[in-house]
Amino acid sequence: MPVDTKLYLVLIASPGDVPQEREIIREEIARWNAIHTLEMKMILMPLGWETDATPDLEERGQAIINRQLVDICDLLIAVFWTRLGTPTPQAESGTVEEIERVHNEGKRCIVYFSDKEVPPSGIDLKQYERLQKYKEELNKKGLTDTYKTIEKFREKVSRHITASVLQIAREDRERRAAEQEAKSIEQALRLPTQPVLTSPNFEISFETLTEAQTSVKKLLESSFGVADMEDVKEKEIAKVQFVLGSPDLAALLSQQPTVETISAIAQILETATTPSIYAIATICKYGNDSSVDWLDIVGDWIERLSTKKVESGYQYQWASYIKIYPGLLLLYTVGISALRSTKTNFLREALERQIYLLESEREFNLIDVLDPRYVFYEDIGKLIEPGFERRYTPVSDHLAPLIKSKLYPHEEEVQYLNWFDLFEFLLSLKSVHLNGQYPYFGSFTWRWETNRFIIKSIQDAILQQGRYGSAILTIFNTEADLERTAQNYDTIASQTRSDVWRASPHKNVSKLIQLAKTGKRITSYRDLGNA
Repeated sequence: MPVDTKLYLVLIASPGDVPQEREIIREEIARWNAIHTLEMKMILMPLGWETDATPDLEERGQAIINRQLVDICDLLIAVFWTRLGTPTPQAESGTVEEIERVHNEGKRCIVYFSDKEVPPSGIDLKQYERLQKYKEELNKKGLTDTYKTIEKFREKVSRHITASVLQIAREDRERRAAEQEAKSIEQALRLPTQPVLTSPNFEISFETLTEAQTSVKKLLESSFGVADMEDVKEKEIAKVQFVLGSPDLAALLSQQPTVETISAIAQILETATTPSIYAIATICKYGNDSSVDWLDIVGDWIERLSTKKVESGYQYQWASYIKIYPGLLLLYTVGISALRSTKTNFLREALERQIYLLESEREFNLIDVLDPRYVFYEDIGKLIEPGFERRYTPVSDHLAPLIKSKLYPHEEEVQYLNWFDLFEFLLSLKSVHLNGQYPYFGSFTWRWETNRFIIKSIQDAILQQGRYGSAILTIFNTEADLERTAQNYDTIASQTRSDVWRASPHKNVSKLIQLAKTGKRITSYRDLGNA
């Protein structure tokens, strides 16, 4: 009879000098399946470029392997012996690029280095030296293992596969438990969803993106639009505040932070804020960003959901900070939507807005209050999803697919991530522009495939070229402001330690701007370093 199982994809990565080890990994995966599939309702499927990649002339070879195999795997097992492999435009070799890409996605990587004897005639000294340097870098992370015989390798692979699968299964259980917890509380907090009647007696609803687009377009055309939007805004803010003050949410906030509790809290607040996300995104797409009234509606909406209240009774400090997560969701909504529509006055108004915090008895820029490190205080962002404790930017990595699913579900992921990373990069720059302090470095620090888009956008901004150049410059007021900001940003970025996995902020933004002003276009940070 059919058995309902969960499929997990295991990518085998290596240079070409370990064919026996690659075959052993496949054999051990098959053996694991034979022993455990019926009991655990899980099946492992090995992936390798030699058997599973499809020929395609659309882009470079490694990029094709990344898209077809690397990006879809759940676990990577890599093996090295005497060779590191052929360099790629993005990494020291194709295998290294695969490891970095999988690791940066927060997935598990098992990396082995062979200590088997090597015939002198079989050594390429340059390859071997590169390999030893890479091995030394990885060993600083404690992320590797070694073997001296094939028998020992087989034993380790079998043991490590089982350990990794058990961890993946545990994370799946935590994810399902968090989702169930969130659904239970959402049902208990079921909010009214009746549409609102406005002055001309047409219905306004933000329950879906389509309804929000229809409603906002009607309000923009109505002579009562601003007044009616103010009323609807108040109702949506009240709905979110009702959830924030509910006893059920308070019970979760009083518990010790775990993946289950933090993930459930995030999902509850995301559900409550979704109608506001739809509304804000639509205003930023179709609204007039030179209208003081509409700018204030957007700015006030975010501010009201970003103001941290002085509260007592929580055992943990993070509990009061995470309650401004709805404001962070709306800030990212404004940022991505306003950039795409070139309505960047909406974004500037939000970022420069002042919020008075009673606990500090002074005002802060909204961009500082909604720093993800502040919202997810005490590093609880690593608990926002199972397995995210291994990620560099867990909050960014959670927000990117979340916002895409709500606002751009049918868009090609690569195109969407260009906009997401550009926004986070500009957010980082703007933070330096406003306060000169250490900014939040988002997923653009490790997702190198979006660098080309970011570089082009900054060059367009300084030259005020293209559809988005002038719009981006608007965020920083003047060209001189952007240049000064870039210099300060580079100073801060240069003091930030780069990681062995190549996650680090861009350090030559000022140089990029100066080259653009002389007419020299750059397409990658590697070219920028050589310019």
